[in-house]
Amino acid sequence: MSAPKLKVLIVGAGIAGPCLAYWLSKTRLDISITIIERSPSPRATGQSIDIRGPAIKIIKGMKLEEAVRSRHTSEEGTTFLNSSGKNFAQFNAGDSFTAEYEILRADLSQLFLEATEGLGNVQYIYGDSVKSLEQKNKDINVTFTGGSKDTFDLVVAADGSTSKTRSLILDKKVLKDSYNFLGQYIAFFSIPRRPTDPKLWQWYNAPKGLSIMIRPHRNTSTMGAYLCITMPARGKRDPAIEDAMDKGINDTKHMLHEYLENAGWEAKRVLEGMDDAEDFYMSRAAQVKLSKWTNGRALVLGDAAFATFGVGTSLAIESAYILAGELSKIQSSNDVPQALEKYEEVFRPLYAKMEELPPGFPQIAFPQTTWGLRLRDSALWFVSKTKMYKLFQGGSGDDWKLPSYDWVDI
Repeated sequence: MSAPKLKVLIVGAGIAGPCLAYWLSKTRLDISITIIERSPSPRATGQSIDIRGPAIKIIKGMKLEEAVRSRHTSEEGTTFLNSSGKNFAQFNAGDSFTAEYEILRADLSQLFLEATEGLGNVQYIYGDSVKSLEQKNKDINVTFTGGSKDTFDLVVAADGSTSKTRSLILDKKVLKDSYNFLGQYIAFFSIPRRPTDPKLWQWYNAPKGLSIMIRPHRNTSTMGAYLCITMPARGKRDPAIEDAMDKGINDTKHMLHEYLENAGWEAKRVLEGMDDAEDFYMSRAAQVKLSKWTNGRALVLGDAAFATFGVGTSLAIESAYILAGELSKIQSSNDVPQALEKYEEVFRPLYAKMEELPPGFPQIAFPQTTWGLRLRDSALWFVSKTKMYKLFQGGSGDDWKLPSYDWVDI
């Protein structure tokens, strides 16, 4: 009996999309995969991310554990600094903030790209996106913004929390209030490393929800800089920040100078480094929560489906693995809708263990007042000294058993 044929379109070449392509290629299916990416080339920007829980086992199954470890950011822990720039609380790697597997997003994305771009059944197309989708009983007609058209058995939107494809797949009722802005803006970029820079995530706060962070990179020439502006409540936006981000990078950098030049600690160094940074990127922290991820022959995956602060990368990897596993069971392309429903049934319990943010986060971690900072700092000092955080660790799905599927060698 011949293997079922399956023609797949994946929108987004970040983490979830290429990971899905890898595992789909390990099924018995006669599969053809196109990954389309809006960016004109692979993205080289992004913050430090971590891999936790069942996602670690999946990375091992991809034979990428050694490669991930070799690209570890070298971060040995997290240190919190007071208004004078002095350390008052520290957490070692693996304790809480810094995970055992820390890697830059661009590095992990590159590993997934390298694991798939050499496969004969996977092709990458950059500088294009989906304009429209038309679902039929047996396939989906796709029109691309570049003008071309094609037909697929399955369409997967893995184009991030601000996905443009999500609204082409899901019903308006499902989409309503699904994108939740957390009231925090974050800028990421690289700055020159100094000989005195520790291999620690340095976390400094100032009143009005301002924060400056510096984190080590694997290379010895740069450090990762993070500038955060947190509003007093989730959902609240700052018109001046929104306007600057809409206008572009130069206006955004100018705005950050105005907000943070008197913030203290390493503000001068970081802002000067920002001016010369070629990898500058600023985004809005958000959570995506949907009551339904699938619709017929199409679905949303990764951050496009369930952007979740702190565990988004692990969820993206785990969801890609399980989706590919459920699709591996189909007898023909007619079974795709049922396989997508089964995927959602299997993956929802794991997602449920990880979806909720800590109460009051991120505002509680980025106070607006000096008094609020003192309270937070006192709590962090106490927790770091007593190791009480170990009593509340969890939420990474460590106790969740990954389903077993039949894979082939590639």
